[in-house]
Amino acid sequence: LQLYSDTYYNKQPYHTSALSGIGWVNELLTRHPDRIRCELRVRRHVFYVLLNLLRDSGCKASKYVVLEEQLAMFLYV
Repeated sequence: LQLYSDTYYNKQPYHTSALSGIGWVNELLTRHPDRIRCELRVRRHVFYVLLNLLRDSGCKASKYVVLEEQLAMFLYV
């Protein structure tokens, strides 16, 4: 019952970003939990699992793009 009421009565807008790049990714990770699922089609904890798998396999940030942003770009496309 609580989950149902939260969905319909405690709404938070989530198409409000004026950011790009890592700012947008950080906003996805820290704001409304449904936003990252809508934009990247994964839940927040899945994003972190994928990120840790990439780090463990040796992937690193490039000169201009951090790994979080690289993963977000891949999932967004």
